[in-house]
Amino acid sequence: MDEAIEGQIKDQFYETLKLAIISCELPPGEELSEGYLAAHYGVGKASVRHALSRLGQDGWVTSRPRSGHVVAPMTMEDVVDIFAMREIVEPESAARAAGNISEAKLRRLNKACANPYRVGDISAKRRFLLANRDFHVAIANASGSSRLAKSVAKLHDESLRILYLTASESELSDDWSRGHGPMIEAIVAGDRAAAHRTTLDGIRRSQDRVMAVFAAAPELITGRRTLRIPARLAAARS
Repeated sequence: MDEAIEGQIKDQFYETLKLAIISCELPPGEELSEGYLAAHYGVGKASVRHALSRLGQDGWVTSRPRSGHVVAPMTMEDVVDIFAMREIVEPESAARAAGNISEAKLRRLNKACANPYRVGDISAKRRFLLANRDFHVAIANASGSSRLAKSVAKLHDESLRILYLTASESELSDDWSRGHGPMIEAIVAGDRAAAHRTTLDGIRRSQDRVMAVFAAAPELITGRRTLRIPARLAAARS
């Protein structure tokens, strides 16, 4: 096989396996057998090893001596940390994107976030959540900073695992599409302060919803540790 074609196949399988992890088709803590993955996805073991090596470098899988690979577990501490990082990075990228992306593009991306889905419809839920990621990543790409854009994209991939778990409990599309409205208005108007504020508000609303689901159904999270609740959430509960 041509080396370039073989490289493309390996890269495509890496993306396929990564999406399976992000969408919890391969849930946190799942053991990964090279033989099973090769048979299930119809690829050679060389592609499987290549994908697992890259996924390990990117933090999506972990290697355990004498037991192969497992999908990286998720803890409540991870959830809090991911949202904390989003609060730092994402509002800044939105502020920088203000005035640099068209309203038509934002409205088109947001429309995809408004498509309703049934909680049990895995394909529809995947399309919805990926559309939400694409909306935020498009804004980050308009920030003019490749570093910010890459950081936002990585954080949204990590957030997707969280959202796949919690979206199993409720239908989110109508709420999320409405929540993007103030962001769109601020970014189109070129109002950096409002873009920063509305993006931060959206992240915090999402975190509140996620934490409420995990509080009601803690079994959704693996590897649970003692959770240090952010001061903002603790104050709201008291």
